Amino acid sequence: MALGGSADIVVYNGRSQYGDEPAFKAFEEETGLKVELRGGTAPELYERLKREGSATDADLLVTTDLANLWRADDAGLLEPVSTAALRDHVAPGLHDADGAWWGLSTRVRTPMRSTERVPADAVESYEDLGDPRLEGRLCLRTSNNEYNQSFVADRIVKHGAADTEKLLRSWMANDPQILGSDVDVLDAIAAGRCDVGLTNHYYLARELKENPDFPVTPAWPDQDGAGAHMNLSGVGLVKGAEHRANAIRLMEFLTDHEAQETIASNGEFAANPDVPPAAHIRDWAGVKTDLIDVDRAGRALPQAVALMQEVGWK
Repeated sequence: MALGGSADIVVYNGRSQYGDEPAFKAFEEETGLKVELRGGTAPELYERLKREGSATDADLLVTTDLANLWRADDAGLLEPVSTAALRDHVAPGLHDADGAWWGLSTRVRTPMRSTERVPADAVESYEDLGDPRLEGRLCLRTSNNEYNQSFVADRIVKHGAADTEKLLRSWMANDPQILGSDVDVLDAIAAGRCDVGLTNHYYLARELKENPDFPVTPAWPDQDGAGAHMNLSGVGLVKGAEHRANAIRLMEFLTDHEAQETIASNGEFAANPDVPPAAHIRDWAGVKTDLIDVDRAGRALPQAVALMQEVGWK
């Protein structure tokens, strides 16, 4: 990627760890434009953009969860944009009605279980992770992770604060091991250090691509109810972007078939409805999902973080 002032587009990129740099490189090769990627977590990039305001170099903001992209829009940091290509590329429901953000991929945050030690009917809901029979057998990622924070915020607005607190306290009562990443959670389950956990689906998809015998499987929750919590990786045009036309061109490219295939090959579900999941997880496409309530969950993020701290989720 290009560095410094030579860039034709500057992207604040929360997807810096997701192997989609080839999509940006393909854009450069096709257009001759130079892209600079500046990485960080979704909350970090939101705070950076907010701090910089109109002085920012950023043309696009890409985040791995929708709540933080919504926060940027709510703070007046994004400019709505809508083109025929974007509307054609992104499935209905996976973009803001006014064009403030556009989906790049969807990701399901689901319980995971050992195929060797946990029967299929033992975990069928998020509540089941708090089953006393799983005491000492649960692994969770840290509470400062944006995926967990958005999950909790979405639970608060859909189920209420009291019900969400009850859920989290049941998890904490099982004395979970708190680990640093979703990969750590999956590896701990595979190694027998715990039996169940909570991760985004594509982390397991990657493991299974490398090792089809990896002894962990999704325990898709609430398939008779609302479905599994689904978040969205998305992109928004930064208000006052210096390279507005080029940035919109990149947005259209990232949601078109070629780039979406790159994203899908990484185990995520494409936002473009014409791009199927990776072949080895094709049967996951029929899972019932519950998309995050963007507006309300975005507003509830501070409440979610406070609740996670209150219940002792480290």
